Amino acid sequence: MGKRKLIIFTGPSGVGKGTLEKYLFANSRLKLKLSVSATTRKPREGEVDGVHYYFISRDTFDACLADGKFIEYSLHFDNYYGTLHSEIEHISKQGKIPFLEIETNGAMQIVDFYKKHNKLDEIVSIFLMPPSLKELEKRIITRNTESPETISKRMEKAKEEIGYASMFDYVVTNNSIKVAADEVKAIIKKEFKDFFEQNKHKTQEIGRTS
Repeated sequence: MGKRKLIIFTGPSGVGKGTLEKYLFANSRLKLKLSVSATTRKPREGEVDGVHYYFISRDTFDACLADGKFIEYSLHFDNYYGTLHSEIEHISKQGKIPFLEIETNGAMQIVDFYKKHNKLDEIVSIFLMPPSLKELEKRIITRNTESPETISKRMEKAKEEIGYASMFDYVVTNNSIKVAADEVKAIIKKEFKDFFEQNKHKTQEIGRTS
């Protein structure tokens, strides 16, 4: 088995990915770092380049695409988004585990990329599943941020995305955010056991020499 290098985290909109991530990233021992995507859209108020996104021009995006610098990319509302190989390398060099929270289509692109290069053993892919479509719709409605038409579109997309869940290594059902977060933590600790062992030894070595 090769060394695990990357976590892909996906699931339909409204399933609770962002809330679950707060639990994960609050645990510094997991050594996770969120991968920052590149985008051609303009920054919104309060967004910082290199923190929320890498904001680049369409020409630069196209050039990176032509040079094979993206692991995956997608088009949303006339703007492109993509994950750069360099971002994953940058996080790894910091001694962290790259964590990609990404929509299902992009996640499948990454799985396909690693499969083509016979490197599937380098990634861990996790799909966060709602308890039911009815519960998912209820959660989206409760946010009170979208029109009935938009909610209907999101639900249609969610049905499609859930159909691809079996493509991923793990499917975690979000009945309770705390229970689901603990399940994802257990997956990370198991799959990145070698990584954590190496870091443990490095810390011990530093302790001896300091």
